[in-house]
Amino acid sequence: MTNFTNVAIIGRRNSEYLVEQVTMLARFLQSIGCKAYIDSSVSGELDCSGYKCGDLQQWLDIIDLVIIIGGDGTMLSAGREIVNYNIPIVGINQGRLGFMTDIAIEDMIQAVSDILVERKYRQEERTLLSAQVLREGKFVYQSLALNDIVISRGEIGSMIEFEMSVDTEFVHSQKSDGVIFSTPTGSTAYSLAAGGPILHPNSKVFSIVPICPQSMSNRPIVLSDDVVIELIIVKDTPTIIHYDGQEYTDLQYLDKIVISKAKRPLKLLHPVGYNYYHTLRTKLDWSKRVS
Repeated sequence: MTNFTNVAIIGRRNSEYLVEQVTMLARFLQSIGCKAYIDSSVSGELDCSGYKCGDLQQWLDIIDLVIIIGGDGTMLSAGREIVNYNIPIVGINQGRLGFMTDIAIEDMIQAVSDILVERKYRQEERTLLSAQVLREGKFVYQSLALNDIVISRGEIGSMIEFEMSVDTEFVHSQKSDGVIFSTPTGSTAYSLAAGGPILHPNSKVFSIVPICPQSMSNRPIVLSDDVVIELIIVKDTPTIIHYDGQEYTDLQYLDKIVISKAKRPLKLLHPVGYNYYHTLRTKLDWSKRVS
């Protein structure tokens, strides 16, 4: 008997073959004694007869497992939503192998069977970042990021300026197009494109990567994930803070942003044969032999 009896399914909205894939998975879950809960991202296109369909938020207190069918973007939004409920996630990728959604769609039923029936899986914890925005000493916004928190210029082309301290110790003033605070999970996303380092998912660190800094001496830095970072916006120019590129709010002159490790990690379940370095080789074309 499986340890996961109440299983939620979240899909990438309007993706090709999603209805067929979700229906196949929901039927399989019921065949092994699980209850399938289908999120509204899917249920509007699906015949929900025999399944629980609705908003994931309604079930978070009873769900044992969430299965994502989509890509890493779907995983990011779901991860932020459920991390505080200690619910593990399994990621099914509809296209090419993802960094987090690591199970190919054609292997879905076998992989889910191995996890739920045979109880064969690897559990991994991924750190999230929290960023709080204070304005005149009062909290005005807060959210989490599994990949990265990005502070960048708004619609006007002017660079932003900020002062940064780590554990109350002043680090520097910077003028740039922005700055990326990346978790190990997000180190292969925007951070990598901006020249940041690749961090192993289990490393207890995160990176700070400037985006087109005015000073060429500004370089990425890797810090322990138990520090607290504070930024103060010191130029009155349009500035935005993004969470995983999916959620954002405008910042104002003299706003303070407090960034730290989130209280709880996200739990991912992988097949027994999961190998992070295989994912890197595949996604970054490291497998190609130099001629």
